[in-house]
Amino acid sequence: MPANAAVVVAGDVDVAQVRVLAEKYYGSVPARAVPARKPREEPVQVGVRRMDFKAPAEQAYVALAYKVPSLTSVDGAQAGDADALALTVLSAVLDGYTGARLERALMQGDNRVADSAGSYNGLWGRGPQLFMLEGVPAKGKTAAQVELALREQVARIAREGVTEAELNRVKTQWVASQVYKLDSLFNQARELGSHWVQGRPLDASEQLIARLRAVTAEQVQAVAGKYFADDQLTVAVLLPQPLDKTRKPRPPLKGSRH
Repeated sequence: MPANAAVVVAGDVDVAQVRVLAEKYYGSVPARAVPARKPREEPVQVGVRRMDFKAPAEQAYVALAYKVPSLTSVDGAQAGDADALALTVLSAVLDGYTGARLERALMQGDNRVADSAGSYNGLWGRGPQLFMLEGVPAKGKTAAQVELALREQVARIAREGVTEAELNRVKTQWVASQVYKLDSLFNQARELGSHWVQGRPLDASEQLIARLRAVTAEQVQAVAGKYFADDQLTVAVLLPQPLDKTRKPRPPLKGSRH
């Protein structure tokens, strides 16, 4: 077998039979040493970066990307691991459930500025990750107003912190999602393979949930005030252009279902 390939099998199987089939179909593939990976170092950013993109669309869209640390070890032994976990909890407080902060602040009430809003933290991966904030302006509102509203919600957490009720809600949802996810044999296999490929222990998901449950409100408040300066920010805005209403839609591919 190649040194950078794995076959993952999940379910009620005959292990000996699986081994025979693996040898039959993959045993002839020559093994080779895996070349050393080149380091992926992100250049230091020295100011906010902005880009506008014009495309046919009905609504504008704005995305804010902040450079943040990634989780490099499940046991939290590396610098930045604790902050990566706290940033993941921060994202869930902002947009981890129905009625979370972004939905209440940007999409409801008389001061509604967005038709949709969300956040995401890139927890795993090689090199630095991104914390994303995004939104689609409501009718009569601008991308700039949505950007300010998104940034204000993070700044508010940096000033005031989060509640224990918010933390308990997102942590409970994570535990539930982990349990339900493993109801699928496909997800079981995909998770094992993903952990193996990235050099993590096979029980990394269980360890991660335990680490996330230990994140405190003080840690969440601290990262909200640490990683959201302009020097770590790139802003992209979709500027909607008129739709070509004379263009006929493409017919479905032969044999496709819709």
